[in-house]
Amino acid sequence: MTADLTPVQMATILDEAGQTVAQEYRDLVLVCDRGTVPRGLSGVLYRNGPGRLERGGRRYGHVFDGDGHILRLAFDEGRVGYTNRFVRTQGLVAEERAGRLLYRGLGTNLPGGLPANLLRLTIKNVANTNVIFHANRLMALWEGGLPYCLDPVSLETLGAEDFDKGLRNRFSWLDRRLAGVMPFAAHPCLDEDTGELHNFGLLLGRKHRLMLYRLGPDGDLAEPLAHPLDRLSFVHSFLLTRRYLVFLLPHVDFDVPRSLLGLSTWADSLRVATDRPMDALLIPRGGGPPQTLETVPGFVFHIAHGYDREDGAVVLDLAHYRDYPPLNRLDILLAHDNPYTTPKPLRLVIDPGRGSCETQPLSPCPAELPRVAPGGFGKPRRYIFSIGAPAERRAYYLSCIQRLDTLTGETIHHEFSPDLPGEPVLVPEGPHEAGWVLTLVYRAQERRTDLVILRSEDLGVQAVLPLPHSVPPGFHGSWLDLRDSR
Repeated sequence: MTADLTPVQMATILDEAGQTVAQEYRDLVLVCDRGTVPRGLSGVLYRNGPGRLERGGRRYGHVFDGDGHILRLAFDEGRVGYTNRFVRTQGLVAEERAGRLLYRGLGTNLPGGLPANLLRLTIKNVANTNVIFHANRLMALWEGGLPYCLDPVSLETLGAEDFDKGLRNRFSWLDRRLAGVMPFAAHPCLDEDTGELHNFGLLLGRKHRLMLYRLGPDGDLAEPLAHPLDRLSFVHSFLLTRRYLVFLLPHVDFDVPRSLLGLSTWADSLRVATDRPMDALLIPRGGGPPQTLETVPGFVFHIAHGYDREDGAVVLDLAHYRDYPPLNRLDILLAHDNPYTTPKPLRLVIDPGRGSCETQPLSPCPAELPRVAPGGFGKPRRYIFSIGAPAERRAYYLSCIQRLDTLTGETIHHEFSPDLPGEPVLVPEGPHEAGWVLTLVYRAQERRTDLVILRSEDLGVQAVLPLPHSVPPGFHGSWLDLRDSR
């Protein structure tokens, strides 16, 4: 069991799992090591995450700075074809030629101290956080820049996408100097009723702005909308309902002057006050003034899902941190007496009419990278799938896939310890039938990665297919029907 692992053992596994991907494959047929691939499972699983965490013998300072690496796993009549490829961003290509770091990252400064980093405003777009398919575009997404378009079959990088210059910064000269393009965040939300894709970006400037984007079903970008911000919070995701765009603004704010001057990395500049309540910003989709109200103290990376209630309240199910985790300090997070809390499933019920927020703990088990099955936009969802750990674990080592029943509170686990599973991606078997959970699992002893297919109703193993190499644990992925990807 993972509880028997020492912090040193856990740190060693994570370090070995983060080795650079050395080879790219094209439509390699994977062979089942266990079980069988359901013949009705027909589509493509795309995954994104860091494939390189060092350059020129220098380790990146933060996992968020790893160069984006896309996996394509195509399912067709029981066959699974595997393709992987790095996203050839402008920064990656330049650094490959130079053989050394050329850009700052979110948590990585250039060697050479203050002179090397002073007013180095460009942060490398690593395109490493998510990958989605919309309006015949396959896009690799990152927090702070443009999406990169990829060929959906070969994964060849086609170039950065600014939506016909719609993401060019049109504010003042100083604003454009600080950020030439407006960032397109990594967690867009699809309105399944209209086919519109909504997203946001946090735009640094003389006045910070929350930029709001809407892509039509044809992929055309509507005129971006700007909402002024008093502070530049670390916001990773948001919630789209039929009535609102909902943002949680934690008191985890970037110290912009210190970062721009090169005195610290952006990640190290964060001013953390998670004892203060997060602000919920509700922006009506139909127009009208936004509303801000206090919620709970803490921090949130990911919102699993949410919906509007008939009484006007908004429900959000999310992975809640009591305090912001220092992800670049594994020596602290992996300790058995870790002073930081692991993320726990929490429900917020925000009532804009009363200006109130109620909370409901959903489970004592740590949980991150939460997902629900696709379909049913705007409706309550009973089951949340995530990576997780037993309730008693304090170390930030999430070694199981789990399913939370939000009605009963029951959580079932599939434990992989000491191995490391990635984000679960849900594939329904039919409109009203249980389906499949797809995850990539890093095998600590074999130092390889497996594709694992679990049954969603009990998390039992349906099939295990070894990949030809080890892939660092990734961030996010998506499922695409095969008929739409050919």
